[in-house]
Amino acid sequence: MNSATRIKYLLSGLPLLATLREYRPAWLSRDAIAGLSACIVSIPSVIAYAELVHLPPITGLYAALAAAIGYALFASSRHVIAGPDAAIGLLAGSAILPLAGGDPGRIVVLAALLSILSGFVLLIAARLKLGVIADLLSRPVLIGYLNGASLVLIATQLGKMFKIRTEGEEFFHLVWTVVEKLPETHLPTFLFGTGLILLLLGLARWLPRVPGALAVCAVAIVLTYLLDFGSYGISLVGEVPSGMPQLTIPKFGWTDIAVLAPAAVAIAFLAFSDGILLAQTFAEKNGYEVSPNRELVALGSANILAGVWQGFPVSASQSRTSIVDAAGGRTQVAQLVVAVGLLLFLFFLTGLIALLPKVALGAILIVTAFGMLEVASLIAVYKIDRVEFAIALGVTLAILLAGVVPGIILGLLLSLISVLVQISRPDDAVLRRRVSDGKFHDCRDNEEAESVPGLLIYRLYAPLLFANARHVMTRIRKLVDETQPPVRWLIIDAQAIHDMDVTAAQRFAELHRELAAEGVDVKIADAPRPLLEELARVGLSTEIGRQDFFVSVKKAAEAYEQHFPYLEKEAVQPSARAS
Repeated sequence: MNSATRIKYLLSGLPLLATLREYRPAWLSRDAIAGLSACIVSIPSVIAYAELVHLPPITGLYAALAAAIGYALFASSRHVIAGPDAAIGLLAGSAILPLAGGDPGRIVVLAALLSILSGFVLLIAARLKLGVIADLLSRPVLIGYLNGASLVLIATQLGKMFKIRTEGEEFFHLVWTVVEKLPETHLPTFLFGTGLILLLLGLARWLPRVPGALAVCAVAIVLTYLLDFGSYGISLVGEVPSGMPQLTIPKFGWTDIAVLAPAAVAIAFLAFSDGILLAQTFAEKNGYEVSPNRELVALGSANILAGVWQGFPVSASQSRTSIVDAAGGRTQVAQLVVAVGLLLFLFFLTGLIALLPKVALGAILIVTAFGMLEVASLIAVYKIDRVEFAIALGVTLAILLAGVVPGIILGLLLSLISVLVQISRPDDAVLRRRVSDGKFHDCRDNEEAESVPGLLIYRLYAPLLFANARHVMTRIRKLVDETQPPVRWLIIDAQAIHDMDVTAAQRFAELHRELAAEGVDVKIADAPRPLLEELARVGLSTEIGRQDFFVSVKKAAEAYEQHFPYLEKEAVQPSARAS
């Protein structure tokens, strides 16, 4: 391998190096401003998200630092900012808490291990070039997950708002505990927390450019310093360590891996589906392309580094990415600026966190949860497709009843089942000749159309696979039996049948022989190249005969009418469609 090849290989593996090699000095000011803006806004949020994983606030900064470095090195996106995320944090916390037994040290180990496992799942997916797996997380499932996770997130923070001790992550249990213990509400904490929520909502409504979480934290710290809120019984975060986190591999057992594996897979799915959507959106906006597999590697590296730096699972952040884009960020250098800013904060400014009331973190998370709710999207799905609405609602209910991890796994299963159902019962049609233009179409009931006596033209709107082969052959058999006068030619419009597996080919061959024995000739029209190649591989091309393939339905119908010129055309009732 010569030096040029080595450099090319290195640049392809580390997109950041390619960026730095072509970096223009004029970009530096914009990247610096964008990165600094994202860093300042992210600090209060990532501290709050650590609470979701039941970890000390400082671990949110560790995770954010690790994500910024790990993602910037390998990402193909120039704008996405990686770091702690509310939805991912809640999912991680719900998986960890039942295993930790209330042991803070055990929570730290499990959070780090879960982050590393999620990272390895993402890297394995990248190695196998499974970037398309994110498509398995359908929009209704994501809506259902976000709605369920938002409600659980609100429930987990009610204890901070009322200063009531709560346990677990079960939605109904948490709500019931707060209702039962309402007389124990600590009034100063509740009033201060309510004021902070109103401040957050007011800023979002009238001053949307002001970062609400940062403003609330600043107000809370200043008021605590001036009014000594700690003396009124309002709980503070307290002292936190400063400096760099230590690189450590968490001590774990194989049972820990087995128990955390489902959550790791769920986090990987959610992190990548959100991350690639965000990366593609901003890449399209700014005129460049991203690689799904590169994004898998970047997110995987970010999660592994977050795990060994005593953090927790991370993902892409829409709010911080939007800030970088709005500030004119051009490259991944903006993310490196975020990392530098976090390092400076860790070394010199962590003392500010000690004065931060815990209820301020609760207020930030509650408002964040309300922002995550997808009520409008759920209503839109209801208007479009009731089945997908039921899937979204089912995922939400599963999260509320069984927890976040079972809910997201159920959502993935429902997505797969929905796809299989659609494949196994594909749409189809019997084509008729439209009176207005004489062409064969899938005519609706209100269109004037006629059929050619003795000719049945069948169109399948799907590939022919093992999952639908029996249904499709039964459907064709039924149409042939019910058509009057009796069918002489069956023309299959194959333009949408771009694939046929072995099982389907076998069933089609059986139907072909059966119909041939009854005097029905089977013709294939407009077959795409992949189908023709598959028919040749399984030997059906020879069995059917070259003369029975036509370039279009029109040509096949003309051949039929020339073969049976004495048959008169007659109109028939509109064709039935597959249920």
